[in-house]
Amino acid sequence: MNSRPVIAITIGDINGIGPEIILKALSQEKLRTQCRPIILGPRTVLIQQLKFLQLDFEIKEAFKALDSSRSEKVFEVLNIDLEENVILEPGKISATSGRIAGRALEVAIEMALNKKVDAIITAPISKTVFNLAGYNYPGHTEFLAEKTQTKDFVMVLLSDNFRVGLVTTHCPILDVPRLLSKDKILKKLQILNDELINRFDIYKPKIAVTALNPHGGEGGIFGNEEQEFIIPAINKAKGLGIDVEGPFPADSLFARIEHHNYDAYLAMYHDQGLIPLKMKSFGKAVNYTAGLPIIRSSPDHGTAFDIAGHGVADPGSMEEAIKFVVSMVK
Repeated sequence: MNSRPVIAITIGDINGIGPEIILKALSQEKLRTQCRPIILGPRTVLIQQLKFLQLDFEIKEAFKALDSSRSEKVFEVLNIDLEENVILEPGKISATSGRIAGRALEVAIEMALNKKVDAIITAPISKTVFNLAGYNYPGHTEFLAEKTQTKDFVMVLLSDNFRVGLVTTHCPILDVPRLLSKDKILKKLQILNDELINRFDIYKPKIAVTALNPHGGEGGIFGNEEQEFIIPAINKAKGLGIDVEGPFPADSLFARIEHHNYDAYLAMYHDQGLIPLKMKSFGKAVNYTAGLPIIRSSPDHGTAFDIAGHGVADPGSMEEAIKFVVSMVK
C-alpha cells in the first residue's frame, strides 16, 4: 500500500455539482495530505470548472505527477472524454453526461479490482441521465454490485456512529412488501454484521431492525410482514450469533437514537432509514456499499441540478467521503 492511499474519484454527472464539490474538497491541503486522489473525468470540463471557481491549480495526467510534495497545487486527472471539447451545461439533462459518468465508473471499478487504487468515491449521478445513456440501473449501488460480481450487498448511509443499512433500495414503495423475505433480511443482517466486524473493527456489533408497518404491525392489524419475515429473520440471526434486536417501530426507534447504543440499524426501505439520518446529518453523511470486494463511498446527496453552475455547492459530504475511505483503507 502507498504511504497515502490512492483514491479514484469519479466525476459523476458533469452538469450537476459533482465537478464543483470534487475540486472544492481537494483544494484543501489537509485532505491532500491524507490521500492521493485521482479524478476520473473530462480534462476539458475540469479546466472549465477550475476557471469558474478561480482555483489556482494545475492539472496533470494521472499517475505521471510526482507524489513527493503533498502540498503541491496539482490535480491528477485520468481523462474520460468521449467526445472532443465537452461543454458544461449546468442543470441540463444530457445523454453525453450520462455516458461520461458511466465510463468513469467502469474505469474506477476496474482500477480498484486490479489494485491500482485503494478505494473509489463516486460523485452524484442523475438516474434519469444514467438510464438515458444506456445504463439501465437504479443507481450506483446496483451497478457496482453487478460489475464486481457481488450477489449480496447492503447500501449503508452513515455519519460518525449513526449507520443505517437498507433491505430494499431504489424501488417503488408499492413493491417493498413483495421484495421482503426472511432469507433476504437475514442475508442483509449477516453482511452488515460482517462488515462492522471486518471493516469497522467493531468486535461484537449490536444491530437494531425496524418494523415495516406502523406500530410494528400491531400484531397483524396493520400488516403481517413482521410475523412472516422480519421476526423469523431476526430469530435466525440470533441463532447464528448476531446481536440483533427488533423489530421496532421506525418512528420511535429513530426518535431516540441518542439513547441507544446500537452500532447500526437495518431499515426495510429507502426513505424509512435515510430520512432520519439525513435530518440529523445531511451534508455530513456518506453513502457506503457493504459487501463489495472494493471500498466505495459517495456523498449523501444528488446532482443538485437546481444550484449547479452557481458556485454555491457545499463540498462537506464529499470531504467526509474522502476522510471515510482513507480511514477504511488504513
